[in-house]
Amino acid sequence: MSLGRLIYHGTGSDYYGAMVAYPLVQATTKRNVSLTQVVGVNGSYINDNLNYTDITQQITFIVERPIFYKDWFTWGMDFGDWLTCKDKFVKYEPFYFDHFRGWHWEAYVSESPTVTPQSSNIANVTMSLACKPFLIDDESIKYQPVSILPIYNPTQYNSLPLFHIVGNGDFTMTVNGLDYQFKDTDDELFIDSEKCLVYKSMTERRTSRAILPNHEYPQLTPGKNTISLNGNYSKFEYQPRWRRAIV
Repeated sequence: MSLGRLIYHGTGSDYYGAMVAYPLVQATTKRNVSLTQVVGVNGSYINDNLNYTDITQQITFIVERPIFYKDWFTWGMDFGDWLTCKDKFVKYEPFYFDHFRGWHWEAYVSESPTVTPQSSNIANVTMSLACKPFLIDDESIKYQPVSILPIYNPTQYNSLPLFHIVGNGDFTMTVNGLDYQFKDTDDELFIDSEKCLVYKSMTERRTSRAILPNHEYPQLTPGKNTISLNGNYSKFEYQPRWRRAIV
């Protein structure tokens, strides 16, 4: 067994003396498929919902309580506060784990930490994360300029990128030969393929000004992709959000 840090909101679990026991009992996703049986037909009709199921990942920490905590009660309060979503509503957020080497969960805490003291300063702590079915590449959630050269998706799964345009007026963004049109842009625009939203800010939606082919948002397929933009802009960048299924 080895140990690793869980990192959330820029703070590692080691600050609290808590290290994750590794290897994990790795939870995995599965394709969201249902079967319909029909009288007189051998086998079943397969209903593929074209997505993957969320997973519940249990995590066990081995904790050596830091000396600045006088007891397990005060330690547990701070540890729980660290893992609590800071927004009004619970949402998926990045959780990083040392042993994943460049990939992270998008998750929230679904089962709060349970502290089982083994001695005055050693305890086992268990908790669970509800995770999206894909790990996300760490570097690909950073904005980068869109290249005029082909862009390569290194995974075997389509990615759901986030595009950011700074400019004014009408734009046509072409992704793999498909044209996505955006009318009357006022200073700034985000095209979020995961959330299926077009917005200037989260309180200023611009979806009604968008014309999307087949009403679908752009995706980056495995291998070669081409992206271009026509219009009056000063910045065109994106987060490719490369991903891999947890299988």
